[in-house]
Amino acid sequence: MAAIMRINRIILLTLLVPTGFCSAQKGNSVFPEKLVIAQHSFIDVGSPNDFYELIQIEPNVDGVSVERVLITPEGQACLQPATVETRRATLHETLPEFLQGKNPCSIPDKDIHKELKRCKKCLVFSGVNVTIEATCGGKEREIRMDILDRDLFDAHADTPEETSWTMRILGEIGKATGPGGWDKPIFSTREQTPIASRPETETVRELREGKYDRLFGLDQLVSQFVSESEEPPPPAPSVELLSATPAMPVDVILPKYYPPIAKVARIEGLITVKFDVDASGSVENVSAEGVKTMLQGSAVEAVTKWKFPPDAYGKSGEAKLSFKLNCVPKLRTNVN
Repeated sequence: MAAIMRINRIILLTLLVPTGFCSAQKGNSVFPEKLVIAQHSFIDVGSPNDFYELIQIEPNVDGVSVERVLITPEGQACLQPATVETRRATLHETLPEFLQGKNPCSIPDKDIHKELKRCKKCLVFSGVNVTIEATCGGKEREIRMDILDRDLFDAHADTPEETSWTMRILGEIGKATGPGGWDKPIFSTREQTPIASRPETETVRELREGKYDRLFGLDQLVSQFVSESEEPPPPAPSVELLSATPAMPVDVILPKYYPPIAKVARIEGLITVKFDVDASGSVENVSAEGVKTMLQGSAVEAVTKWKFPPDAYGKSGEAKLSFKLNCVPKLRTNVN
């Protein structure tokens, strides 16, 4: 009798365990209904140095829809206005195919934590901080990935599995929607980079309202950068002639461009240019004075083109030019 009861117990366990195991596997095999990726790319050269992207990924009848919003904060010295750019694409494949068969809802937490701790004492000068928010069975799950500079630039970086997968997914998004922050020009100036025009999408509105600030985990709120992109740009840098002797030139020719390197270095100030006026009213023997050496060449080039009236012929002269960036840096609210 005892033997029969023992056999019945074994049969019962045999029936129950696979059922529970299959149920757990089935839950893990369900791919997310939607993905939101928050991406902060940072680089140790240039200005701007930081770029923020929010990417919405959702299945639809045609495959997978991708909306990508690129937020570029204001660069240094007011020269690079804050911009928001939106791009959309449809990928004609299923979500599992797009995710290369990996289900973000099933990635073990211990694997993610292990990869985040792989280089705690490393010096990282450039990289990408990624947060993936996946809607798994009606619940939200956040997955954090850190892509280091060696993952990006070292062919033998030995990048771990989940981080490598994240990089491949972001690469596919880039192919579908076009270049991102990494492709922005280094040390760009206002003449090179006009304010980007972009439609008012639901995602942009939500970004402005702060819905996704938490995904970026920043002291500076991405919502502030979005709001700043909608403000009028500051006045352009300017050059003004303050005085000229022995007379005012017939045609005042000012420097055509504020020297770009001076913009980046935030250089402004007064330059004194000395010269001689020849017998035809042209300028010769031009030299510049002033500690702002980056501005001197531009000032000399302009004054050399001046022409003076007859009463200045054969005399020595002096001109004072004021270079202004016209920049008032914005004060931002920090998150405590």
